[in-house]
Amino acid sequence: MPVSPELRAALQRLREVRSKRPQGERETESFAAWREMIADALDSLAGVLIYQEDRQRAAAEAAAARAEAERIRVELDKLA
Repeated sequence: MPVSPELRAALQRLREVRSKRPQGERETESFAAWREMIADALDSLAGVLIYQEDRQRAAAEAAAARAEAERIRVELDKLA
């Protein structure tokens, strides 16, 4: 089955964002920002996936990434 240009672009964007994962500790602002970028990429991917189950999984992963970013930021605010 051929892959649509939109799906190909969304997958490429997700790969690019994943490759920018910050090194070191996970409880940092840079890691939280990266998780938000992952969430955006997953949302874009969810919009072009063929199967409903895959769209739902990508959307759920995006929501989880945003929740993690928010949790990290709340913890960082407590330390400030």
